[in-house]
Amino acid sequence: MKRFISVFCVVCLMVALVGCSNGEQDAPVIKVSSKAWTEQLILGALTVQYLEAKGYEVEDKTGLGDTQMLRPALHAGEIDMYWEYSGTTLMVNMQSEVITDPQACYNAVKKWDAETNNVAWLSPGEANNTYVLMVREAFASEHGLETVSDLAKLLNDGNEVVFGSNINFLERADGIEGVEEHYGFTFNRDNVMSMDSGLTYEALKNSKLDVAMGFGTDGRIPAMNLKVLKDDKQFFPVYNPAPIIRQELLDTYPELTSDLNELSALMVDDAMQEMNRLVDVEHLEPEEVAETFLKENGLIE
Repeated sequence: MKRFISVFCVVCLMVALVGCSNGEQDAPVIKVSSKAWTEQLILGALTVQYLEAKGYEVEDKTGLGDTQMLRPALHAGEIDMYWEYSGTTLMVNMQSEVITDPQACYNAVKKWDAETNNVAWLSPGEANNTYVLMVREAFASEHGLETVSDLAKLLNDGNEVVFGSNINFLERADGIEGVEEHYGFTFNRDNVMSMDSGLTYEALKNSKLDVAMGFGTDGRIPAMNLKVLKDDKQFFPVYNPAPIIRQELLDTYPELTSDLNELSALMVDDAMQEMNRLVDVEHLEPEEVAETFLKENGLIE
C-alpha cells in the first residue's frame, strides 16, 4: 500500500511538471502603479489598458502616492512599474546637480537605477513636465515679457509682482531660490503666496497673481490663455516621463521593452497637455481619456 501511494505521488508530480513545461504555470501579474495627480493617473490608465490589450495580466495599483511611496514599493516588489520623470530621480533620489540636456539626464538616471536598484528605464517620452513660470498673456504684453530674464529685469527695475507657488517649489533646490540665484533677481517674500499646485492656474487667470509656477505639460496653460516664460538660461531640469520597471519582471517579459516603447513614443508635449486638459478642464475621467487616446492611435480596438 505504501509503495502504491509513493508511485501515485511521483506520477502526480510528473503531471504537474509537464503542465509547467507546457506553459500552463501562472504568469506573473504586472502590478502597474502611478502617482496620484492628473498626468500620472492618465499615464497609469494608458499603461493598464494598453498592456491588458496586449494580453498581459495586469493589477491596477494606480494613484498610490508620491515618489517617496512608490520608490520603496517598487524596490520591495509591491509594485512592478510606474512612469517616473528623469528630473525627479536626478534631483530627489540621486540628489545630483541639475542636468538640462534630456539625453544626458536620461542616461544618468538609467545608469544609476540599473546599478543601484536593479530597475530598468525604458524609452522616455519627449513631453517635458518641468517647472515653468507663467504669466497672463495681457501681463506679458504690458511688460514685454518673453523670457525669465525679462522677468528678472522687471523685478530688478523695482517693479513689484505677486508670485504664487506650491510648497515644494518654495523648498526645493530647483525651485524659487535656485531660479532667483541663477537669473539674478529676488521675489519680495511679502508678495509670495503658497498654495496648492492646482490653484495657481486659476489664481493667475483671475489676476490674484502676476506670476505663478506651473508644470510644462499642464492642460490649463492653453485653456486659460496663460503664457510660459522661456527658460532662456536653462535653469530647470528636464522632466521627461518614462516607464521604469523592476529588472526581474523585465527579464520575465522582455517584450515589454518594445511594447512600452511604442507607447512612450506618443508621449509628446501637445498630446500630454491635451489629455491633461480633458481631465482638469473638461472633467473627464483619466480612464476615459486614456481609452480614447489609445483607440485614436491604433493601440487598442
